[in-house]
Amino acid sequence: MPRESPKPAQKAISGELQPVGTATTGSGTVRAPSIAQSSYGTRSSTTDKETIRFGKYRATIYRRGDVANCSYFLRFYLKEEGRYYRKSLHTHNRKEAIALATTEVVNVLAKVESGQRVLAISLGDLRRRFAMDEEKQVLSGDLSANTQRQHHYRIEMGINFLKEKLGKESVLETRVSALDGNIFNHYLDWRFSRSAAAKRTLRKDVVRDELLSIRKMFLYAKKEKLCADRNVPNWDFKVEKEAPARERMTQRNYTDVINTLRQWVSQAKSEKDVYNRRMLQHFILLISNTGMRSGEAFGIRNSDIEIHREADECVLTIRPETSKVRRGRKIVLLASGGGRVSKTKRINYLIRWIDQYQRHKKPSDLVFATFDNKGRTKPNASDVIYKGYGALRAKLKDIQLDWFDPYHCRHFYITNRLLAKEPIHIVAKVCGTSVKEIESTYSHVLTEMASRNFANREVIYNKESGYEVVEKRHSERQTRSQPKRPSKKPKNAPNV
Repeated sequence: MPRESPKPAQKAISGELQPVGTATTGSGTVRAPSIAQSSYGTRSSTTDKETIRFGKYRATIYRRGDVANCSYFLRFYLKEEGRYYRKSLHTHNRKEAIALATTEVVNVLAKVESGQRVLAISLGDLRRRFAMDEEKQVLSGDLSANTQRQHHYRIEMGINFLKEKLGKESVLETRVSALDGNIFNHYLDWRFSRSAAAKRTLRKDVVRDELLSIRKMFLYAKKEKLCADRNVPNWDFKVEKEAPARERMTQRNYTDVINTLRQWVSQAKSEKDVYNRRMLQHFILLISNTGMRSGEAFGIRNSDIEIHREADECVLTIRPETSKVRRGRKIVLLASGGGRVSKTKRINYLIRWIDQYQRHKKPSDLVFATFDNKGRTKPNASDVIYKGYGALRAKLKDIQLDWFDPYHCRHFYITNRLLAKEPIHIVAKVCGTSVKEIESTYSHVLTEMASRNFANREVIYNKESGYEVVEKRHSERQTRSQPKRPSKKPKNAPNV
């Protein structure tokens, strides 16, 4: 027989939370004994614990078993926020505790129904939840891994700003609801001061892009009802009207870069160093001969390559999840003569990498992977390649080419295709971009080509105020562009 409590039975109060798991009899309520000292750290570390219902919710009132003469506490789970709500009821009377719990639950659920956030989330928790959400987007193909890494870098920059601005090393423990979004009005000055200390130049549009990534995390919090409008970052500055001008790489610049790269590769000392330097070399050569983005080159796997050795060509499948524009495409890498017409030996750089230097041959392995490919959180070798590029850049500085970066290779490829008079829409498809983007970014190339083509046609006016357009022949243009020399052609030779 269960032991009966010596306390008198409690009558049900209309509109109150009704206890669950307690039996009311004529002599009292049946309750299990609890000993706080021997039960601390276990389920019995709370005393006088009772689960009570309120509609679809279950709440618990209890006393702490590790505190003598403790007042009642309230605890219940908020499914909408995925966390427990806890509060001291500041009373030792059970009946009063149930009444206070009833009032508190009603107030909390009213906030939940109106869409308000009840439990404040910390900045660290928000960062973790946002990262998990973006990880899901990467796995589903809705977000590229490169974009996720870029967001992570920029958010870390924002957290460093808050650490310095708020003077708190433990800024990750700060409640998001306590942050004022207007604090990011000081972010621009903070970034420029850091850039000046590092003796680097910085554009306002770069700072704006960083803030947009930081704001993206807070907008996610707002959508999930984790914060309010006042917590979302705000700023008030205008960016440069002119787009950033990337240095234009000429054929001479490219040749100097490749020669310096070849010399730098030859200075490798260990097996691992040779591998890393060769990887950077072939990474640059691949982009230069295909126009791929660096993220697309990082993400390509062995299974994405189809080698036709008889034709000395590779067919590459660029998957949508590795592309910035989220669209897949197939491109062909042919053997290259290094830009020389007379070069007899042509090399397919990707086949050379796979045959001579690549270490990881499984279909699922990345083409550009780390030397050991073990114990790394990130599967691709971007860190290794960019670290190697930093060392190469020191060499390029000696020949005033330290402005070069791998993305110049993509621009160089597109520029050469345009100079070869390939249709713009075809170049756009091969390079995974739009005609509008090419016309905007390469307007200088298109203008130069158009003005050169003007020399191919001449407008001839006649006496009747009419005119005709005459196509110039190649030999005539060549003659006009060169100094006049005595003619050696036979008298009866036809005019060319």
